[in-house]
Amino acid sequence: MIVVTVPAYNESRFLEKCVEKLLAETSLLNDDFRIVIAEDGSTDGTDEIARNLELLHPRVVHLHSYKRLGRGAALKNAWNKVKGDVYLFVDCDLATDMMYYPRLIGAIMEGHDLAIGSRHVAGATVRRPLLRELASRVYNLLVRVMFRDGVRDHQLGFKAFSSQLITDLLEKCESNDWFWDTEIIVRSVRYGYRWLEFPVEWEEKKTKKTRIKRLIEDMYIHGTGLLKLRARLSQ
Repeated sequence: MIVVTVPAYNESRFLEKCVEKLLAETSLLNDDFRIVIAEDGSTDGTDEIARNLELLHPRVVHLHSYKRLGRGAALKNAWNKVKGDVYLFVDCDLATDMMYYPRLIGAIMEGHDLAIGSRHVAGATVRRPLLRELASRVYNLLVRVMFRDGVRDHQLGFKAFSSQLITDLLEKCESNDWFWDTEIIVRSVRYGYRWLEFPVEWEEKKTKKTRIKRLIEDMYIHGTGLLKLRARLSQ
């Protein structure tokens, strides 16, 4: 079974369109799937939208948390409850063009353990504020220098995993927030899992301006995450 997960914190603008698109696209690829909404303590009505989608569609599962867990913890909670052969997640705003969705799933079906949609490999097209693009490239360079994993884009919310990788590594990843993506990639490469990174078309959907406060918060989360991960892996 394919477990398609949508981490959702205050995503009332995007959730319904996202789930409907995923239902349509996934049904063209495989009959055995679930769309899991990992709804993470939302306060804007996202929980009600998710509940209604679950009632309307038998393949939709809504997992609600009354408090904010963080992206990593929300995904871990979802994949501990809904078991499958292929696990993947996509950002609710569908910033990554869905024309790459079949390749994301296909990479795992073909034998890879990890598939990574990327904004920073040759062939990718990105439309986002310049400051955020520069910050992303600097961060990814720093990860490559620190952990030598060879991956160009650790942060994009468009990834798929084999059941074996999730069984082996899900509980080993200690990050609960946005840094979770980086941790599971670094661990996957370090432990020798087969991975594929491919270019996508990506467009910023939530904001066209760079909020300095958000950028500083991201730098803190990912910076402290890198230091903690290096300490854990050196033990």
